[in-house]
Amino acid sequence: MSTMQLKNTLVEKQDIGYNIMDVDSEQRRVKAVWAMCGNVDLDNDIIVPEAFTKTISERGPKGKNLVWSLVDHCADMNNVIGKPEQLYVENDMLIAITPIVETEKGEDIIKLYEAGLINQHSIGFSTIKSNVNKEGIRTITELKLYEGSAVLWGANPETPTLGFKGEMEAADKRKQLSDRLEKLIKAFKGGRFTDETFSLVEIEIKRIQAELLEIEVIKEITQSEQSIEPIVEEKTEDNEQVLKAIQQFNNLFKK
Repeated sequence: MSTMQLKNTLVEKQDIGYNIMDVDSEQRRVKAVWAMCGNVDLDNDIIVPEAFTKTISERGPKGKNLVWSLVDHCADMNNVIGKPEQLYVENDMLIAITPIVETEKGEDIIKLYEAGLINQHSIGFSTIKSNVNKEGIRTITELKLYEGSAVLWGANPETPTLGFKGEMEAADKRKQLSDRLEKLIKAFKGGRFTDETFSLVEIEIKRIQAELLEIEVIKEITQSEQSIEPIVEEKTEDNEQVLKAIQQFNNLFKK
């Protein structure tokens, strides 16, 4: 878990990826998993399901209604997209059902959900009670929940670009990036976002291009170590699709 400073309170974050459960465009409601319980994260932390009981009761929709839905943990009115109307723990998941506000930001967020471009959520909280075992794993038994954020371009920490174990991992990563590029192209060509969101899309495009380049560099280095003979690669359909997607993106930004 990473930390951020909110006023005088130390706020921690837990990021999770690919947990959109339902998007109802007509009703403008999004059902998503905000946090996972019971598993050890990359920082050796575990949140038990009961850690949310008191804070949901006191601060949730049936309490004082103080839990916000934000974008990228930005606690200002420009990045508020609503408040959850339902907030509950089911099995090992903290689930939120949020009506999205009818603002420019809200309109963009709904469209981003529809396009499948929001792939991560993160909660902002402070730890009230916890304990650490001999292995250094911290178990959080009570916390104070402030908000849940749609994290637009958050990368899944379990799928890093560097350190591929083999060609299959690199191929899988390349395909994942190619699929995301395709979604971005469709969303971008629709032309329905605000200028601010278009600029964010451009940033994501550049990030994906950099990751694809990094994959190819790693591949070349690996091949050089394995053989002194020049290697002639076939142009696979997957590679051609990636190159075509990048070219289409670049053409979109030409003035």
